[in-house]
Amino acid sequence: MDSLPVYMLARLVIAFFRVVPRPVGVWVVRALAAAFYCLDGRHRRIADVNLKIAFPEMAPRRRRQVARRSFQNVGMNLLEVSRLPSLTPANIGRLADYDPVDGLRNYRAALSKGKGVLYLTGHFSSWELLPTAHALHGHPLSFTTRPLDNARLERYLRAVRESKGNTVVYKKDSARHILRELKAGRTTGVLMDQNVRPSEGVFVDFFGVPAATSTGVALLALRTGAPVLPGYLTPLRKGRYTIKFLEPVDMVRTGDTAEDLRVNTLRLNGVLERIVREQPEAWLWGHKRWKARPPDDPRDLYA
Repeated sequence: MDSLPVYMLARLVIAFFRVVPRPVGVWVVRALAAAFYCLDGRHRRIADVNLKIAFPEMAPRRRRQVARRSFQNVGMNLLEVSRLPSLTPANIGRLADYDPVDGLRNYRAALSKGKGVLYLTGHFSSWELLPTAHALHGHPLSFTTRPLDNARLERYLRAVRESKGNTVVYKKDSARHILRELKAGRTTGVLMDQNVRPSEGVFVDFFGVPAATSTGVALLALRTGAPVLPGYLTPLRKGRYTIKFLEPVDMVRTGDTAEDLRVNTLRLNGVLERIVREQPEAWLWGHKRWKARPPDDPRDLYA
């Protein structure tokens, strides 16, 4: 869909959040997201089902709190995208800086191997800000994404995303590009926390329940030897984010390609689960992560 009214409305909203003082923008975004949580029964229910799957012991009141904050976290991405053009190498440290332990040390260790770096990430905290912040700190990268349905808005968003030195790669063209980047010793990021068609991945546990998961990161890592480096932002606290890079995930290599893909994809899911458990309010709970089901368990968990 290439709707001009939708594009114009989005640009007006972005312009508003770009010019208002940041504390006001944060308050407005969080208030609107909380209202949206109350009004959007469909996604509120999806979030509740997901939280029951992931945290069956969690009390209903706590589930509602986590889900509401998750909606607010998604809204913060709009604020950060709106304000990306104003970010520079000189001021980015006031908004997002590296964790002193799980930060640049792990990134530099991975890069020193000379095989490029595969960033493993997901829809955590302000995932739109993460690549821009990393680039403004002197480490540009490429990252894969799915284009928006609105072509005008997609062209604008791509220009904003690439304005600080990064490169946007669309998923349908990503494999060849990523291989080229890694071969040249460069870095590329992949979000790996959403449901995929069964033909595009394997069913491996995520929070103890089989979830259709892309094997792309594991396959690229096995083919190239590039280290897989988990990276993410912590939620906004006291006006700042923290950029974290965990230690690279070791790949299992047995020679059985299918089994290696399954085992390593399971290991990567385990890392993503660890991050979600660390900061549950910061993940995108409104997505049907367990929508696809394995043949031996065809239940619709969202029915």
